[in-house]
Amino acid sequence: MTALGLAATISAQAHLVEDFGVRRGAPAHISLSTGFNGFVGAGIKKIQVDGGQMDAFCIDPFTMALRSSPGYKFVPLTKAPEAPFTLSASEATEISDLWAMFYNPGMKENKAAGLQLAIWEIVGGDDFSVIGKDYGANLMLAALRSYSGPGAGLIALTGPGQDYVVLTPPGQGDESTPTPRPHSTPTPTPHSTATPTPSPPAHSTPTPTSTPGPTRPPGPTPTPPPGPTPPPHNVPDGGSTFCLFAFAIMALLAINKIGYFVPAFTRVQTRR
Repeated sequence: MTALGLAATISAQAHLVEDFGVRRGAPAHISLSTGFNGFVGAGIKKIQVDGGQMDAFCIDPFTMALRSSPGYKFVPLTKAPEAPFTLSASEATEISDLWAMFYNPGMKENKAAGLQLAIWEIVGGDDFSVIGKDYGANLMLAALRSYSGPGAGLIALTGPGQDYVVLTPPGQGDESTPTPRPHSTPTPTPHSTATPTPSPPAHSTPTPTSTPGPTRPPGPTPTPPPGPTPPPHNVPDGGSTFCLFAFAIMALLAINKIGYFVPAFTRVQTRR
């Protein structure tokens, strides 16, 4: 950032705060660990921020108020006042609850003084004490234990003089300088791979099963009843058999000639 840009940023965050003192409250005797012991004005303070009037309460009893200062910024309650009295989150909540419970622009002076003293009790802790009349501050602090409603929307003004708590102006946010943070390298988001839709299983054609025939009842296989055996087919009778036999003998005689004919013929005669 250039020097011109930095100056513009600082100028945009700086507000002129003018403190006109307590407009509604009462004197209170307080003692601080820093050595102060005396009377102060406690109650609603009338301030102007860049010319606009606002009701405020002091949250820094350890610092002197400045009549006018241009170096103020809006910050969360947990960033004010200066250390070592910077508010914790629980202390900021208590102040927001006290404001919601008791603040009213037209509240009575004693009640306004008691609310301011209760806020200082929260900020200062053991380093702050009230001597004498506390205008009901302790009763207000005790009421916090049973309060369960919403807190007021508050913001702090911090600068060279006293720090203040005010209602958050419309559109106003934290103007404190953010602490630089290392830039983290974003982890790339893995692209999801579409899961293919499984194909429906093919419908298998069932193999037809043969229908079993009737089962024969158990028992011995029935034997067909005996009957006449049919005659064989094409069997020659006795006369035709003799003629075929004589013809075969004559053929043998012709082949074997005379030397073979006599024994063969004898064998034939003998058989006959």
